[in-house]
Amino acid sequence: MDHLEIETAQNVVVHHEVASIGDRIVAWIIDRLVVIAWIIVWIVIAAISDSNTGTALVVIIIIALLPLAFYNLVCELVMDGQSIGKAAQKIKVARKDGGHPGLGQYLLRWVLRPIDQFYGLGLLVILINGKGQRLGDLAAGTTVVSLKQRVQLKDTLMTDVSETHQVRFPSANRLTDAQAAMIKEVMNNFRVGNRWALIEEMAEKVRTAIGDRGEELKPLDFLRTVLKDYVHITGQQGAGTGHFRGERPKT
Repeated sequence: MDHLEIETAQNVVVHHEVASIGDRIVAWIIDRLVVIAWIIVWIVIAAISDSNTGTALVVIIIIALLPLAFYNLVCELVMDGQSIGKAAQKIKVARKDGGHPGLGQYLLRWVLRPIDQFYGLGLLVILINGKGQRLGDLAAGTTVVSLKQRVQLKDTLMTDVSETHQVRFPSANRLTDAQAAMIKEVMNNFRVGNRWALIEEMAEKVRTAIGDRGEELKPLDFLRTVLKDYVHITGQQGAGTGHFRGERPKT
């Protein structure tokens, strides 16, 4: 399986396990079957409906055909980068830096989907670039990654978290894997030059990101607690889009 490695602006190297072509094809087939099943249901409804007016039939046809156009866009927005097929294959759309795509990125992928499907152009682009990206992904700065056989975050972040850990900050799940890795890097490196201001700055950014001040904790204790909460929560939910190897921040 291909891997995608990208260094973010924060000097964190992001490792993604790129979704295989096979998984993407199977996911596409499942999604097509879902759409076909939807259309069949509405054909049956139209056939047994008492209303024979032209307007009623037009409404039924529109409802039946809407998924052909909007299925992927709506699913990815509602299901956090997945469709029914992607969820079945344990793959999802993610930003290359490990974050969650925004509305604009999902829209761009959706707009370019017809071009990607033209004579298998998208499949050809995926095979050529080796980063799991079709044209829509290249334009949107996204890729499709596998959630299978992920390395546990508590191992990659080397943070000891007990199975009975009591979560203090449930909103820690708002962080991305890359942000969690950066917190770990700051905690590992702030003593070089005694840069306590770096800890305070990071703590303030994390407070804003998770929407919880945690004022009763000192900045370093706050970061330790948030990181443990994040590892515990994501370890239970299987969340995230990849595993990360932090590099020492440049000075």
